[in-house]
Amino acid sequence: MNTPRILLWALICGIGVTCHSLQAQHNLGFSYGESGLGMAIPDNDPSGIARSFEISGLMVGIPYDVTVRLSVEGGEFGAYNGDYYAYLLHETPSGSEFRLAVLMNRVGSSSSSPNGYSDSGFQLTFSDSAQYDVHRYRVSLGGESVGAVMGTWQPDGRRVDPSTVLDTSPRTDPLTPLGQLDPNGRWTLFVADMEAGGTGKLTGWEVRALAVIPEPSALSMLGMGLLVWMGYRVRRSA
Repeated sequence: MNTPRILLWALICGIGVTCHSLQAQHNLGFSYGESGLGMAIPDNDPSGIARSFEISGLMVGIPYDVTVRLSVEGGEFGAYNGDYYAYLLHETPSGSEFRLAVLMNRVGSSSSSPNGYSDSGFQLTFSDSAQYDVHRYRVSLGGESVGAVMGTWQPDGRRVDPSTVLDTSPRTDPLTPLGQLDPNGRWTLFVADMEAGGTGKLTGWEVRALAVIPEPSALSMLGMGLLVWMGYRVRRSA
């Protein structure tokens, strides 16, 4: 076998791996959730409500981009957004690893307003790539919300006691670390109302994880070009 044919075979093998990975990204990930629930969130009860599900069969060893959608309907008599504490927990199949992301922790709570925001109800998507911190959404919106708060926000990330959390508390627990574990295993969404007042309802939620596959490198693109050129030369020689 001459040198051009050896090089041609090497390029075919290398590019074949790249193409396989790019194609696989369309089949990697999951989306799981519920809608139309109307589940009452117990008032002033840290035991809250939890929704869990199991995932299996996904590829291990690559990162996943995790986002969460959460919808709560405000009730009467003070079911405020500043009452809620919510997190997403992921545990690997062996149970040896787990990570928790804090989605909401008494949003709006600060040294001047320890009870948080008094808006009632929300339809929120949480993503680490969003622009603004959900804990301070009024600052970004320029004041109180008219109706349910909506949009895509960075998760709160403040993993501290909900009774003492402030806007200045450290943000240590975003969503990204969950996507760096084995994506298979148990996922649990938890929501609790931490303050006495009205009773809100969990109306819907969704957890989505999509594999993060690198774009083909410049070297791979060059290899594709060389493969086409060499194939043409081999055909001409024949």
